[in-house]
Amino acid sequence: MLSSNAKSILEPQLDALLDVIFAQACAPADYAKPFAVKSHNEVLRCFAILYLNFPDRIINFLLAKLSPNVVKSTVIKDASDRSVVGALTIVNKLVNQPDVSFSFYLNALLKSLEPIIAPTPPVTLSNNVKQILAQLVLTLADRLYLTVDNSAPLIEFIVRQCSIPATTIPRSPSGLEVVTDEALRAACENVLHLLTTTVHGMETILLPGLFDYLVMWQYTESARTVAKCLVHLNTQRDVFATLAPSGAVKRSPAVVELFTRLFVLSGSAIDQSDGDSLLRLLQLVVGRMAEALKELWEGTITELENFFTMRASNEGGETAWDGQAWEESLLKLLQTSLHDLKNVEPELIHRIAECFTIQIPLYIDFPEDKAFLYRALGTTLEISTDSLVVNKGLDGIFNSVNHSKIVERQACAVAVGKASSAHFDLILSKLDGFTVPDKQGKRSSIFNLFGSAKESKQESVDSERSKSTIVTCYGYAVSGAPRALLLTRIDDIMRSIMPFFVGVKEFAIKHSLCRFTEMLAKALRETNSTLDKRQALMFHMKDFVKSEPPELRSSVRALAVTACAELAQLPPKITMEEVEDALLLFCNSVFPLLPPRHDSSEGADAANAAYLNYEVLWDATIKALSEFMVTVVKVYRNAEATVVLLRNLKPWLESDSDHERYHSLTMLHNVLTSDAVTENVIAPILGMAMGLLAMRSMDPDARCRETALACGKRLASILSNGKSSDQEWIEAGRQSWMKESLSSHAAATSIAGLFYGILEGDQLVKFVRQLYYQGLLERRAVTAAGVAAILQATLKNKWQPLKEQGPDILGGLLFALKTVRDPATKVGIEGCIKAIAEHDTEMVARVLLNQPVPLLPSTAALWRSLGSVASFAPILLQHCLDTLRTTPCYSEVHIHARCASLPILQSLAVLVELFQSSNNTDLLQANFADLAPVLIVITAAMVGAQSSKPPQFAVSSEQTGADSEWKSVYKVVPSRFAVDALKQLLKNANSVVPISFEMIEDPVMYAEGLHVTCKCIFQSAELDAKKVIAGLVPYLNSEIDAQRAAAVAMYSAMLESKKPTDAGQVQEVVNHLATKNSDQALIVRVFCIRGMGSLAQFGPKIVNANADSILRVILAGLEDSADGNMNSAPIEAMKALNKLLPVIDRARIQEDLISISVRLRPSFESESPMIRSMAFSLFGQAATVAENESVRAAFTQEVHDVLVILLLHLNDDNHEVSTATKSVFKLLLPLLKSEALVTALSYPDGIAYSRLLKLISSALGTDFADKIPAYLNHIIGYFRSESPTMRANAVLLAGNLLAQVAAAGQPDTTTSHMAPAVIHLLSDKEPLVRQRAAEALGLIYQKSSHHV
Repeated sequence: MLSSNAKSILEPQLDALLDVIFAQACAPADYAKPFAVKSHNEVLRCFAILYLNFPDRIINFLLAKLSPNVVKSTVIKDASDRSVVGALTIVNKLVNQPDVSFSFYLNALLKSLEPIIAPTPPVTLSNNVKQILAQLVLTLADRLYLTVDNSAPLIEFIVRQCSIPATTIPRSPSGLEVVTDEALRAACENVLHLLTTTVHGMETILLPGLFDYLVMWQYTESARTVAKCLVHLNTQRDVFATLAPSGAVKRSPAVVELFTRLFVLSGSAIDQSDGDSLLRLLQLVVGRMAEALKELWEGTITELENFFTMRASNEGGETAWDGQAWEESLLKLLQTSLHDLKNVEPELIHRIAECFTIQIPLYIDFPEDKAFLYRALGTTLEISTDSLVVNKGLDGIFNSVNHSKIVERQACAVAVGKASSAHFDLILSKLDGFTVPDKQGKRSSIFNLFGSAKESKQESVDSERSKSTIVTCYGYAVSGAPRALLLTRIDDIMRSIMPFFVGVKEFAIKHSLCRFTEMLAKALRETNSTLDKRQALMFHMKDFVKSEPPELRSSVRALAVTACAELAQLPPKITMEEVEDALLLFCNSVFPLLPPRHDSSEGADAANAAYLNYEVLWDATIKALSEFMVTVVKVYRNAEATVVLLRNLKPWLESDSDHERYHSLTMLHNVLTSDAVTENVIAPILGMAMGLLAMRSMDPDARCRETALACGKRLASILSNGKSSDQEWIEAGRQSWMKESLSSHAAATSIAGLFYGILEGDQLVKFVRQLYYQGLLERRAVTAAGVAAILQATLKNKWQPLKEQGPDILGGLLFALKTVRDPATKVGIEGCIKAIAEHDTEMVARVLLNQPVPLLPSTAALWRSLGSVASFAPILLQHCLDTLRTTPCYSEVHIHARCASLPILQSLAVLVELFQSSNNTDLLQANFADLAPVLIVITAAMVGAQSSKPPQFAVSSEQTGADSEWKSVYKVVPSRFAVDALKQLLKNANSVVPISFEMIEDPVMYAEGLHVTCKCIFQSAELDAKKVIAGLVPYLNSEIDAQRAAAVAMYSAMLESKKPTDAGQVQEVVNHLATKNSDQALIVRVFCIRGMGSLAQFGPKIVNANADSILRVILAGLEDSADGNMNSAPIEAMKALNKLLPVIDRARIQEDLISISVRLRPSFESESPMIRSMAFSLFGQAATVAENESVRAAFTQEVHDVLVILLLHLNDDNHEVSTATKSVFKLLLPLLKSEALVTALSYPDGIAYSRLLKLISSALGTDFADKIPAYLNHIIGYFRSESPTMRANAVLLAGNLLAQVAAAGQPDTTTSHMAPAVIHLLSDKEPLVRQRAAEALGLIYQKSSHHV
């Protein structure tokens, strides 16, 4: 207290002082700075001191700051609330002063607080003001200033703040620290709790008012706090004794009302902190309401409290708390309680139902609580027997449900379903009334939602939602109805419900219709009754699935599938066609849906919330389809059902999407784990299923691998009746999560053993077929490579039962080999083929040979790979040789064309690849004697041949590819195939590769090219002559000229190369050649002659031993003119004679010299200079070997017969012919024995032809004058020669000889007919001929004149 003097001094300055320190008191304290907090407290202490000295002025000053006008202006203008907060803070400080009474100013304070506590009209105050006001209330109560009369507004203010929803508010304009709604609510809850537990005498103030707050809708959020306070107060006194009776002026809520209110609020208590207080208060209410229930609730309440313990232990966990079990436990407790009351206090049940109905409006803003009330009311109505109460309860539900809230619609239907067990007809009558069209043709609203003031669009939406509620109610009604009664009402129900299916588009109605269908089917299944409308319902369910968008947006798809699963279980069974149609539709609708993806990025809370909702839909949809498949198996329990299931799952098991493969595998596993799946049921699909599972066991997705192995394990268990060992499957499943298992050949082999180990016979064939038909063609390379490893192990270890299917398997492998691009998979496929070849190399060779030519790159690489294996190469090589030897070369022979045989072309193409295989040099050299002759013969036959036609059969796409691959045969050049094979043989056998291959393919140079190639073969390799000779024998009598020619050419080249060192082998070759002397093919005869000529290098012994054969062949060749002007046979014969004459025994040839000379004459006149030259030279050689007198005489006459020809060709156009002729004359001189001719021919080279003729003619006139007429007769024939040189030579020779005749004075008979011919040549068109004719006439005249 200040002294009187101090007061008098301070009082004039008081107003100014208050304004200053009040401003400081309103400034918020920074609690992070202790000095600032201390300063703020000192300011407040200043007010406390001033209050002790000037109480009236201080109170008036503060209350002025709390006047209604100031508060309203602060709110309206959004101005600073610091003054209000500051004033309340100071008041709170003043009230809380010890030893200072505030009673005198209490009424004034409370009156000033009325605009803040309960402003009229309501004003929105800041949370800062409300919080400090709550603190003031607590201070007033603590200082015992509150009484029953003045406390009600303040307590209600605190309860009101406890009902604030837990949300945050923006920062206030004052800049004070923001108090959020949640903080304010927590503060007021603490205040109410402190008032209850710490302030003495508050029970008389709080009771029974707290009970009133429990049943007021606006204070619903504060119920748990109020309940907590009541539970505590009950420990001090009987709180229920304070309740005012029903007849009192101010009535308190009845115990039954409290029970229904607390029971509904307890439904959501599990989700709130201190929610157990509601449960404990409810227990107290039940004990007061009905003594008969006290024991039941005491025994059950402990179990319910365990929910709170479990929830507390789950807080912060990854799994969300599911309150469904909590609600079901409460409802079960309610049901049990009502059953106990039914025989004790049945009227109490009706009162409970009425209270539930009356309290429905309390939950308009709380749909979850309202939904729980519906369920509780439905449980109560189920037990109630009072039809009036039931009718009111149903009306209360129907008239209050908010159709825009799914939870309310669902709860409404659940309530109807519970009540239908006892009041089914009453419920149907109400529902039927809602579905009957009114007079205007519209359906009546069940809840009076459609007022005339609403817009048509909103009316339409509400109407659709109300229809959804009706349908859902029907569904729960039939689900809860007595089954016997349901069967009698089913037709009426369907008649009412079917119109809802017409033109339905709204999701809510579809959802309800699906649920109705499901529940109806379940109810009828329990009675084993049929449903006439089943087909129609199935149609509508499938139509719902069809109409769903590609994206997963609702649960309609899942519900429709589930409904179909239930309908399928009704008798009689639906047809398998309908099942397959439904499966196809459902799979195509469900599997493409994208799986949920969790977003782990920052700021993804909204996305993750959506993810959780989507995940629920996704899981439900997948589960629905899985259950439908299991249902199909359970209903049919036969093999046909499993076949249909697997057929529809198969495309998704092979899908490109990981999630599609995984979920299809999961569904397959669910089906296999069904009790309905037995060995007989899975028998038809076992092989294919195991094949698909083996493919997926190599899937890049670890989930797929693990699930596939789990399916395989289940199948193995079924086949062994649960006796199979699971350890290997478990170990394989463990390894399936390791990435290394995909690339490990050992792991694949181990998995293969698990699959094929339980398969036999046809199922093993189907298993393998699945692997090579589709597994190898997987678009995922890692899977295809793994499948190849599994298939290789299977073929290696289980070939015997697969042997009959060998060609088909091999064809499938070849198709896969040409299709896949992954190198690892190609290697694996080649390994599979090698595994087959280990068991049956012949079959592999046979199938591989029957492939399109030219070979595909994949097939060619395969042949090279097989050829590099030492155990396969000889067999494959021999198979190709056998084909070449036994197959006709031509498939068709026409006048103008020869079509090469397809097997021949295929074998040649294969040999090219085998020859190129690595490490085959030794093999080729060892078999060179077998290969070379055959390839030469085939090559000769292929020259000029056309390509073959493709085979006339339907090509299977899984074996050898499309027809287009065979069409490439038309483009094949057979000779090129053969030449390539021969070239590769020589190259890879380390032999000399000739350059004559192009000559072979040239029709003009064919014979020479064939000869050079054959000769090169024998010269570059050490051949087994005996084997070659024997190998060629079959071709000597071939119908194909080229084959005979090639065989004879080989023999000829063999002799020319002196390869047969054994005389017997030479003799054998000669004998073979001799047999072909008269062959119809000229080329054969030519090679035969050439071969005979090659005997000269073997020496006189061999030649003379075979002289008869040799001469016979050569003499035939000399007169062989089958080739017209080419004279190839005579040329070869002459070449051969040139080689043989020096070697052959002269005595043996004497008899044939004349024949030789006679046969040479036509060659003297040949157009070919080479032939003329060779013929003249050979004639001269023959003259040198004529030793027998008679032969010499005869040969001399032959010389005279051809003398004119020789003389004429002394001046041949070809210099070589002229030279050869002069040389022949020198060889003939010993036979003619004419010194004059010797002298004439002794002149050196370069003498003029006219001079030489004159000398020779003079010598002939001297020694052979008698033969000149014959010479002239021979000459006259050349006057008509086409060669100008020959005509000129002839007329000049004739002139010289005529001159000799004239000089000898012989009769001119010859001259008389020669002269005109000579004179005729004077008019020849060639100047040289005319000149020579003139010279001839001059010689004749000169000699004639000289003689005269």
